[in-house]
Amino acid sequence: MENRTLETLEQNAASAAIKWAKTGIGYLKMEDAVNKYLDEVGVNRAIGNNTEAIRLGRRSAALRIDINCIHALSHDQEHRLHEALMKIAEDGVPRLRRGFRR
Repeated sequence: MENRTLETLEQNAASAAIKWAKTGIGYLKMEDAVNKYLDEVGVNRAIGNNTEAIRLGRRSAALRIDINCIHALSHDQEHRLHEALMKIAEDGVPRLRRGFRR
């Protein structure tokens, strides 16, 4: 993927995150933009499908979006955004299935 495309996706995710943090409107749009950025960065793939590596990669990429939004938000807004981004990062991690399979 080209750097310009990744930068555009990152800026779209950051602007959607800022809008949501300031107004409380557009959570699903922010979630879609963040997940699209995370997918294009490649954090959903790891050697051997190691779920811990995927989790840490998603969290670090979500933190990059959070850092890009700090300049435009108050402390409370940034804290709320941070919590939402960590939830989005955790929700996208594949779950290990336990139990019996047929």
